[in-house]
Amino acid sequence: MRRRAIISSGPWFLWINLLFCLFILGRHYFSPLPQFVNDTQEIPVLEILMGLILITSSSVIFILRMAHDPHAEWLGKLLHGALVCISVLWVGCFYLFLASGDSRIVFPFAALLIFTALISLYFDARILLSFTLPIWVVVLICNFVYPSELTMLNAVLYVLLAGLFESGRRILRGWFVLAISREQETRDLIKQLKMLANHDPLTGIANRRSFHLQLDKAMQRQQQCNMPLSLVMLDVDHFKKYNDYYGHQAGDECLIKVAKCLEDATRSTQDVVARFGGEEFIMLLPDATEQQAIEVAKRIQQNLQVPGIAHAGSPATPWVTISIGISTLQPGSSASRLIAEADAALYKAKEHGRNQWQTFTHG
Repeated sequence: MRRRAIISSGPWFLWINLLFCLFILGRHYFSPLPQFVNDTQEIPVLEILMGLILITSSSVIFILRMAHDPHAEWLGKLLHGALVCISVLWVGCFYLFLASGDSRIVFPFAALLIFTALISLYFDARILLSFTLPIWVVVLICNFVYPSELTMLNAVLYVLLAGLFESGRRILRGWFVLAISREQETRDLIKQLKMLANHDPLTGIANRRSFHLQLDKAMQRQQQCNMPLSLVMLDVDHFKKYNDYYGHQAGDECLIKVAKCLEDATRSTQDVVARFGGEEFIMLLPDATEQQAIEVAKRIQQNLQVPGIAHAGSPATPWVTISIGISTLQPGSSASRLIAEADAALYKAKEHGRNQWQTFTHG
């Protein structure tokens, strides 16, 4: 966040430095007073320093505007280095003004630079202080080395400036931290809402809405690449009797264990396991033939035998079992038809005694 903020506000601050340079370079046109610097040997040096600030600021602005990734890490480092260089150049400029015996332009320009830096860089104390501290310290020291009739008054003004600067930095930084925390809370809330919208709150797997979205994407991919696609629909056998015998809380725990067995049977992260409703689950198997879907069904049955969930109310077996229906996408078929075929295969598995898998036969 700090890197993004510095890259966003840095160009504005560089433009401010450009405007200050242009004002100083054209100061003779704005003031009826005599030239600020009387020593003819210092004039070229001042002009050179101003030119270096202009070149540095404009170059960095150009690079920031032309960068392909506006939030790249190296841009933040480049801007930080440029600000340090510009701060050193400003120190040289203010030194020349104070050494020439004219401090009238130093305090207002130093104050403006420091407070514009505060507005632009308050969120990163390291960069802010690396720019402002050299200017503040050198100007304060030079004010006593090259005294004028306003030496003590300037010293008091610099102390007040430091107090205002630090209090303003703390206030702005507090707002920045608060804004970051609120933005993070908003992101967490959005993430939770997306989780609730796409996942089953009990089992943690995808819900019916999310499954349909994933199925639509898989259908589009299948049409483009002509790849196989299979569905596996599952139903916990005699689950109502399980709830009646053990209670609904135990029923919820049973569904969680079944969902875990389904997830463990997937081939890769491309497979989607979803709760279709109640005790009914469904699996989306992209790029899976009917035989590969059968292998997944067998693996599910094997996984379910490991926990051996007791089901005393079942008329078939003393443990929890599932019935499985398998369908494979045929040319010209649709998503709704594929689901209906898997449901028909599941119904056939129940008719044949449950605790088994059946495939949909195209007649």
